[in-house]
Amino acid sequence: MILAKIGRFSLRPSPIVSSGSAKWFASGHNYVTVEPDSEMDNVAIVKMQKKPFNVLCTDMLQQLTTTFQELPKEKKYKAAILTSNIPGVFSAGLDIMSVYGRTSDEIYSFAMDIQNAWIALYGNPMITVAGINGTSPAAGCLLALSCDHRIMAEGKFGIGFNETKVVSMSAVVAMGGIWMKNTMQNVIGFRKTEKALQEGTLFTPSQAKEIGLVDVVAPMDQIIPSCRDFIKQYLKLPYGPRSMTKQMLRQDTIKQLKSAMKEDAEASALYLSDPAFQKVLGSYVAAMSEGKA
Repeated sequence: MILAKIGRFSLRPSPIVSSGSAKWFASGHNYVTVEPDSEMDNVAIVKMQKKPFNVLCTDMLQQLTTTFQELPKEKKYKAAILTSNIPGVFSAGLDIMSVYGRTSDEIYSFAMDIQNAWIALYGNPMITVAGINGTSPAAGCLLALSCDHRIMAEGKFGIGFNETKVVSMSAVVAMGGIWMKNTMQNVIGFRKTEKALQEGTLFTPSQAKEIGLVDVVAPMDQIIPSCRDFIKQYLKLPYGPRSMTKQMLRQDTIKQLKSAMKEDAEASALYLSDPAFQKVLGSYVAAMSEGKA
C-alpha cells in the first residue's frame, strides 16, 4: 500500500476551511479534525487535512487510530463520517517517505501504525460512513473500505489498489496484503478483488459503484447530506444489536491480523528495508520528483 500514482485522475487540493480539532492528540500537527455535524449532533465529522494530498504518515495514522478508539467512548456520538478537508482528494495513500531511506525499526513501527489504524476503523462499533470527496488510491481506498458505507463524489476521481502499476505487488504483500485483500474481498467478492489487485485498477466513481466498491455516487455538494441519509436509516436500528452484529461479522478478518501483527510488521520491515527494494523505491521517488511518476 505504498503511496499510489494518480494517473489520469484529478487531484486538486483546496484550502482547509475548518479549524475544528480532536482533543486527544499529543502531536503538534492536527492532521485529523473532529467536530459535531451541523445537523445531527450525534454524528461526528472526521476530516483528514494533511496538505497537499492527505498522505498517511506516522502522525496521521496515529491520530486516526486515536480518533476511532476514543469516539465510541463519547456517549453523544453514534456515527462518524470520515471525509477530507481537502476537496479533490480523499487520501493519496501511505507516505512513501515513511518507508524510503528508513531503518528496519522505523519501518516496523510504521507497519504497526498502519495495522492499528485499520483495526480502530474496521472494528469500530459506531456507524461509519466514508464521504469520498476526491481521489482515493491505495491506503486511501483501504480507509474507505473499512467503513460501513461509501459515498463517492462524481468527477474525474479514482479509487482502488493500484500498487502493481506503481512499485510492485510484492510491496503490497509486504505491507499486509492478506488483510488488505480480505477487506476488499469482503466488500466486492473474490473474483472482482482478484482482478482489481492484479491489474492495479483505479476505478472511476461509476465503475466503483457498478462493482460495489462504493455504494452511492453523488454530486460533490451532496456527499455529506447523502452520508446523513444512510446514518438516519441505520439509527432506526437498535444500536447495541446492530453494533454487535457488525463486530461479529468482521471479527474473523480482524483476528487474522491480530494473531500475527508483530510477525507481519517484522516481515514488512525486513522486505522494505532491503537494499534491493530501497533502490527500486529510490528510482520511483526520483521519478516522482521529476514529475514522471
